Amino acid sequence: MTHRRRRSLAGRAVWLPVAAAIAVLAAGTVAFALVHRAPASSGGKSPTSFGSGSGSGSPGPQHGSQSPQPGGGKPTGASSGGDPGSVAAGHDQAARLVPSAGAYLGAYVAPVGYTPDAQIAAVQSFQRSIGAQIDLVHTYHPWDDPFPDAADRYFLGAGKVLLLTWGGTADTRSIVAGRYDALIRARAIAIKRLGRPILLEYRHEMDRPNLQWAVHGPKNFIAAWDHIRAIFNQVGAHNVGWVWCPTGWGFQHGRSQTFYPGNDEVDWVCADVYSVSTAEPLQESAHYFLSWARHTGKPVLIGEFATDGGPAALSRWLFAAGALAELDPQIKGMAYFDANGTDSQGRPFRYWLGDDPTALRAFGQMLGWPTFRPDRASSQ
Repeated sequence: MTHRRRRSLAGRAVWLPVAAAIAVLAAGTVAFALVHRAPASSGGKSPTSFGSGSGSGSPGPQHGSQSPQPGGGKPTGASSGGDPGSVAAGHDQAARLVPSAGAYLGAYVAPVGYTPDAQIAAVQSFQRSIGAQIDLVHTYHPWDDPFPDAADRYFLGAGKVLLLTWGGTADTRSIVAGRYDALIRARAIAIKRLGRPILLEYRHEMDRPNLQWAVHGPKNFIAAWDHIRAIFNQVGAHNVGWVWCPTGWGFQHGRSQTFYPGNDEVDWVCADVYSVSTAEPLQESAHYFLSWARHTGKPVLIGEFATDGGPAALSRWLFAAGALAELDPQIKGMAYFDANGTDSQGRPFRYWLGDDPTALRAFGQMLGWPTFRPDRASSQ
């Protein structure tokens, strides 16, 4: 089944009725915070606890045996090097991506095939379906995949904030030993030549137990992170907002926090947060992450969010997820994971909104909320 195109929805929702809905949802969110409930049904596993891949795995979100699809297709430190003045200027450039108020709302949209044209077409189709333009586009590249590609450049040219995830399972010890220095330097130079700031995630969900054969725990991950950042600084690729993004479910076990490189090495703190069903609001599944993030003082990004659910329940769940950004101003961006597939346990998930006009309409309405009209520098 291909990614369907639907007619654009006529107009955006009037804010007043939505505001009333948010007020109701806000009361529920406060209640969740007061009782500090843990995600009840996570069972120590995440809906996104995908299997490991190889360092040169297939394109797409490097989740190993997971195959995100719109119904069938397969997607596949700062303190060393560089001139201090240019580093400061570069950080100012990347800092302009942080909204002074409000938050970005965007998505990863699974394409029919993994070519730049297909990725562009998928995002364009999604925007027609919701009747609105998204602010943030999430793209994925495996370790050996050259980037930025034509799709990345297109999204930047269209005025989107680009969240580029650099995945794969390159061994962290090999990174620190210098085995991949030439590859890292090539990516850094290519990013520098963009001349625009982007958000960059290196090895998202690094806390997953099934990745530790390549990640080798917090100490080695942090050393690899610092090594990559140092090379970017050495070549003057300072137009990067560095996004650290483990799993949201790892925070409740105290695991994700141990992989944090520190405030000096991270620009945005992030988590991939999934609810096991529409009965579990995003406010609840994100609680441990958001509580921890508050102590960093960093802008917060929810790099992936989604849940399985029927049409009516899913639209309500989406509205509640949007209300979370209204209630928690540390959240500066959210990206829905618009795909179907199976996880590393062989369990299917259906997050693609293409078959659900009610959910598509809800997503489009959310983009009309004042919360998702972020204030940001006009020059990017």
